[in-house]
Amino acid sequence: MKQGMDTRKGKKRFFASHAKSSAALVSLCIHAVLIVIALSFVAVSVIQKDDQKFEAKPVSRPKMKLRKLQVPVNIKKKAVQKPKLRKRIVVQPKINQNVPDIKMPEITGVKGGLGSGAAGGIGGSGGIGFSMPEINIFGVKGKGEKIFIILDASAFMMVDEIGGIPAYTIIKSELVRILEGLNPTVLFNIAIYGGGDRMLFPKLVPATQTNVAKVHDWLKPLNAVSKGMGDKDYGPRTAAPGAVAVPGPFKAEPLVGRLHDWGAPTMAAMRQQADVVFVLTCRWGHQAYVKKGKKAWSESQMDRYRQKVAEAKALHKKENDKRRAAGQPPRVVAHGDRGLVRTYLPGTPLPPMPEWGWYTPKEIVQAFATVRSESTQGIAPLKSGLSKKKKENFTINVIQFLKADGTGKDQRFGKLASITRGEYRTIDGLEAIRSYVGNE
Repeated sequence: MKQGMDTRKGKKRFFASHAKSSAALVSLCIHAVLIVIALSFVAVSVIQKDDQKFEAKPVSRPKMKLRKLQVPVNIKKKAVQKPKLRKRIVVQPKINQNVPDIKMPEITGVKGGLGSGAAGGIGGSGGIGFSMPEINIFGVKGKGEKIFIILDASAFMMVDEIGGIPAYTIIKSELVRILEGLNPTVLFNIAIYGGGDRMLFPKLVPATQTNVAKVHDWLKPLNAVSKGMGDKDYGPRTAAPGAVAVPGPFKAEPLVGRLHDWGAPTMAAMRQQADVVFVLTCRWGHQAYVKKGKKAWSESQMDRYRQKVAEAKALHKKENDKRRAAGQPPRVVAHGDRGLVRTYLPGTPLPPMPEWGWYTPKEIVQAFATVRSESTQGIAPLKSGLSKKKKENFTINVIQFLKADGTGKDQRFGKLASITRGEYRTIDGLEAIRSYVGNE
């Protein structure tokens, strides 16, 4: 007991003797605790501080109003000139392109493109397949890959009122010049008619230098003036040899007979699948059939008529002898004996003619469509290939050469061209032909 009491007394004396040191220690501990608490408070406050947000204030900027540009413009209407007949023919042919004949292998199993068509390949009725070329003949334009040209070589084209043989010579030269300008990839053919219809090639051929030169050589002697030329030294038979006969006769509904003059070679063009046809002629021709037979003349009436024919022939020869002596081409009289009597002995009764049934332009186009359609199948034409809603895939263009006074225009050509979406143009006499050539 005494010892425990001594121990407590010792502790009290220790604290009593070290009272200042103990107070300082307690104070230090309290400050340490406060510092720790303060540091913890600051750290938490920094971590949980919210992010700052910035807001942009709208800025108003002045806007300038755009002004319309004002430029004074003086508009003057130009006087519109009426279209003039395009003119020009070069008598001497010029070969523009030295392109060899094109020979290509046959292509099968391909629809369209090179050599597509019924016959296929170059030189047949198939198309080349390139861009659609254009040809311009006496101001009439046509577009197509397969072109067929038909030239009237009959006496009607060489009468004095149209321009005679000199006018015909210019027309031939112009055709050659036009063919020279064709792209060699174009397929073409050319035919003449007027008794013994002929076409140069049996099928469409490329418009190469060689083939165009053949056209020139073939047409050069056709209806040409030569020394000692006879009164009837004209017509298709005067062309150079080497051509083939126009096949026929072609018969197709709704026609009850065959076509004549330009109609027959146009049928051949349809069989060859030409898509553009040019007809150069001076008249509609005998596109008709016999509707009723002619009345008979008595033998005495025929004798008197034969005498008149002999007189007319003598007068014709006399006039041409004078022309030949003066170095001029002979006068050509069309329509045979009837034409001679009508020209030199007007008023003379002429033998009766049968009653004709004339085909209309629509019927002729229907026949063309029939032949074209059936030829692709190798079947003889039996029925019409034209329907009211169908547009034909060929074009017929007509250049009609009239007398100098403008007479002889046939509106049936205009209807024919219109049905096939082609063009129809007339040229009046020799001076109009020369004028066209000189300005081309």
